[in-house]
Amino acid sequence: MKKIITMMGLALCAGLTMTSCKKGFLDRAATTQQQDVDIFTSFNQTDLVINNLYRRTPRVYGYLAGYNMSSATDESKDASTWMASMRFNNGSWSGNDNPIGNTWRDNYVAIRQANSILEGIAKYNTPDDPNNPGYLENRIGEVYYLRAHFLAELLRQFGGAIIVTKTMLPTDIDELNKPRSTYDQCVEQISKDCDEAAKRLPTEYPASQAGRVTKGTCLALKSRMTLYSASPLWAIAGKTSARPDISSNNTASDPVKWQRAAAAAKAVIDLRNKDGAEVYALEPTLALRQDMFKSTTLQSKEVIWVRMNDFTGQALDQYIFSNGNGGWSGAAPTQNLVNDYEMNDGLSIRTSPLYNPARPYINRDPRFYTDILYNRAQFKGRAIETQPGGRDEQSTATDRTRTGYFLRKLTDEAITIGQGAGRNVHGIVFRLAEIYLNYAEALNEYDPGNPEILTYVNRIRARAGQPNLPTGLTQDQMRQRIRNERRIELSFENHRFWDVRRWKIAETTEKEIFGMKAAPKAGAPDGYEYTIFKVEDRLWRNAMYVIPITQDETLRNPNLQQNEGW
Repeated sequence: MKKIITMMGLALCAGLTMTSCKKGFLDRAATTQQQDVDIFTSFNQTDLVINNLYRRTPRVYGYLAGYNMSSATDESKDASTWMASMRFNNGSWSGNDNPIGNTWRDNYVAIRQANSILEGIAKYNTPDDPNNPGYLENRIGEVYYLRAHFLAELLRQFGGAIIVTKTMLPTDIDELNKPRSTYDQCVEQISKDCDEAAKRLPTEYPASQAGRVTKGTCLALKSRMTLYSASPLWAIAGKTSARPDISSNNTASDPVKWQRAAAAAKAVIDLRNKDGAEVYALEPTLALRQDMFKSTTLQSKEVIWVRMNDFTGQALDQYIFSNGNGGWSGAAPTQNLVNDYEMNDGLSIRTSPLYNPARPYINRDPRFYTDILYNRAQFKGRAIETQPGGRDEQSTATDRTRTGYFLRKLTDEAITIGQGAGRNVHGIVFRLAEIYLNYAEALNEYDPGNPEILTYVNRIRARAGQPNLPTGLTQDQMRQRIRNERRIELSFENHRFWDVRRWKIAETTEKEIFGMKAAPKAGAPDGYEYTIFKVEDRLWRNAMYVIPITQDETLRNPNLQQNEGW
């Protein structure tokens, strides 16, 4: 394991460092023939540059300039004004400068590197690993997948992109100035690359190869991207355009696309290893689910693929921990999210007789207690104190929670900030619970009432200790229950930002953020009075359904159309 982690962090050999600040993103940086010979006539050297390509994948839990993307949604609120989420929320971003950065260029640099590797292996007939025959074919599959992964990143940020499957020379003017392909054409290219990858990859690697792409990884990316393509933002617009329909109409649908998305998800669910056993399975208990994010990520059968060393040391825990525990109170959950955790009778706080606003934290969905820290919750041997003057008080002071909550899900309670070495956090890119929810969502859209919808949603709920969904729900009722299940089960895993956009509901979810104040009061239940308050108003306009392409890229290519409204 240590060897693989070290290899994944190695710097790229000089012959494949693809950077060119003055030329367009498709230009190939100059390399010498001897450099290519040195790399591609050696399996070990080729392996190193492929390992480096993995490191170009974006962080999972630190996707937004090193911090959690949830704070650019109604999931959470960062405490520091300098964090990039603030700019998403106050609207201070544009085609000249967006909070994620020039990822249009970054992803094309990675795609260019992938193409160079594939071409170099073919040109120089790279030898196989003499100690592990077949590893070269595996590595080729990994590169095909990674090329698809970077194109998928472009799609979910910008919409349709330029499909590039070979390296370019500065003289390839027509190729360098291509227009964007439609969204669906890009999804087809991603699927094609995933298929090319999957036929070269095993279902499972030995522990010494942890973090490498497998056949299941390829199928999972197809599941996600076909689901996105079928969703209202792209269902119709994606067939003919690189740009989405950013109107307020969120009913666009295509049964054929939903059926394809359901089939892609089911392929992951049904995947079996060489012994005929299912490759993936949910962690059976909520405690084991929680361990999956902390200590058993690489061993979990629920995990399909991870980004190795998404965070190292104490960086993630310091970002999330309360000020009273030495942290920055980042990604503080919102009351918006807290309100969407059901009661343990399976009903919402709006309909359950169990909900008591004077005691808002009792009888909740058990995931609430594994995901969220609230006033008087036990953490690191003491009760959380969000009241005025408390060690973890809610306020607008530096590194204090703005909402009255803290994130528990991704933390490790054993960490003490400033003591010890910390930990390696492996970001979960795909896990089986997402695929179950992908499958249920797609089935409900083209085959409402299919009994497998309940089967797969209820498996996730049963693991959490929640009652099964009721039978007889209408298609719209089931849609809302699936969306809420996804909101809860996948919270803080870099899904919400994209989900509210593909569903076209962001114009209602992203405008007002709420928190909870706790104040000691004699005679109040448990000694505290709880008051919901507005944390902030956020700016929204429908152009924000996609990210603008950085303006200097549109200036280089006269055929590169900017997204609408930017």
